[in-house]
Amino acid sequence: MEEKDICAALLEAAELRKPENNRAEIQIVRQGKKLFTFTVGPLTESDWRKCRRQNLKNRNKPNEELDEARFLSQVIYEATVEEDKKRLWNQREVWTALNVISGVDAVNLILTPGEKSRLGREIEKLSGYSEDGLDEQIKNLLTAETAP
Repeated sequence: MEEKDICAALLEAAELRKPENNRAEIQIVRQGKKLFTFTVGPLTESDWRKCRRQNLKNRNKPNEELDEARFLSQVIYEATVEEDKKRLWNQREVWTALNVISGVDAVNLILTPGEKSRLGREIEKLSGYSEDGLDEQIKNLLTAETAP
């Protein structure tokens, strides 16, 4: 490749990395009925670490454990675009009806475990983690901060 081609490719890669250029529309369909749609984008390494850190049980103790269900809910909440967070997860009426105090808690009660798992994989892809070695890449990223 010539230098100008490399430069163009690098600039295109940077442009495609921007969250607004790397989104997916998610449809929640149950029993053949489309209930609602929303858009998610990629998360940064910092976002992934924050989600992990905020969902550790027994934080800073030898037996700390990740609350995986709530972790996935927070990943989905954080990846949801702002206008959809407001429209879906942050509705006070929904919080009252579900008896929750946050958008993350609403995600946790609204989405099924299978939906959360599929969405987590989609957000990982949007964030640049390939199918090959995905589990190992995420594991390394999420455990890096707790390594001695």
